[in-house]
Amino acid sequence: MKILIISFDKNLVSGLENVFSEHDVFTAKNAEEAITLSPPDVDVVIFDAISGAISEEEINQLYKEKFKNQRYVILYDELFPIDEQNILPPDKVLVSRDAPPEEIAKTVLGQSAPPKEPPPPAEEKKQEPAEEKGKEKPLVLIVSFDKKLTDSLEKLLSGRYGVEVVKNMKAVREKGLSADIIVYDAISGSIAERNLMEISEVPELREKPFLILMDELFPIDVERINLPKKAVINRDAPHEVIVEEIERLITGAPSEVKEEPLPPPQPEPERVELPEVPQTQKQEVHESVSEGEVKEISRALSEKLADEKFVKMVIVEAISRELQGLRDEIKLDAKEYIKDTLESVIREEIEKSLLEIGIANIIREETRKIVEKKISELLR
Repeated sequence: MKILIISFDKNLVSGLENVFSEHDVFTAKNAEEAITLSPPDVDVVIFDAISGAISEEEINQLYKEKFKNQRYVILYDELFPIDEQNILPPDKVLVSRDAPPEEIAKTVLGQSAPPKEPPPPAEEKKQEPAEEKGKEKPLVLIVSFDKKLTDSLEKLLSGRYGVEVVKNMKAVREKGLSADIIVYDAISGSIAERNLMEISEVPELREKPFLILMDELFPIDVERINLPKKAVINRDAPHEVIVEEIERLITGAPSEVKEEPLPPPQPEPERVELPEVPQTQKQEVHESVSEGEVKEISRALSEKLADEKFVKMVIVEAISRELQGLRDEIKLDAKEYIKDTLESVIREEIEKSLLEIGIANIIREETRKIVEKKISELLR
């Protein structure tokens, strides 16, 4: 069997190469490299979808441009989720990228398919306490990846309320049915807005009280979300205040926080648009580099930048490496919580960067050193 592995994660690739030692294995770091260098007659494409929604685009690119008849084994990451409905290849299966290489190999070889969610014992653990809590005290369902936040709220709510913490939409649909209130951490911005709108389409969940924890950096349009009993509070508010709002919603008392909603989403051009090169830097460049040198460098660089695929490949490659590092930090309980919205914001950055390819007009007047510095700043 010919197997193509597409991933930046050297450890993951190495582990899979070991278990597929009796097969023909080809590797690539991204979709562009796979399309350019990999043979077209592979049987299976293993794609590491660490980049979330960006990975969806790469998989669709592979399908459209080269690998139409192959089976796709997509390694998903819960920290940077993907939507299976957005992925074009019909013959596909999703497997956790944290599964052992041997389990992934079984799926590739068609022997078995590991479950997309944690195994049944984990569900049994959750069901039992949920039933007991539901009988004795109201159940608060907290939807968040922020362990510091959830631990604090759980501690403040303990004794008076039962608390369940979940991280994905499937768990929300399952646990939300028995919850008395759902606290949704909207730190992921547009992703959270989309998820809340999906939840609002479920009648049993729509009528429940919702407390939405809003992030000022990544606001959402709460008015679009059809949840009649929703309230909004800043996620950076003191946790005691958040708990007070939870109690108000459970008891049906008027919400003081709801009367002071966060401002509606505003465009943030200064944060996402490509910055202009300061005039002083332009002057320094012209003083230190001759006109002939600038023209020669600019000509070669402009040819590269005119190639949209090249620009996108460079940016996506850097982003994927960054996401891998961020994921490792989260796994190790790093001090600073990495915002789940990074994936959607980065996607916006790429789209706007490609649309505003007019940046080449500026780069033609500068040296390669300044260009690399600016790209590095954008990806940091």
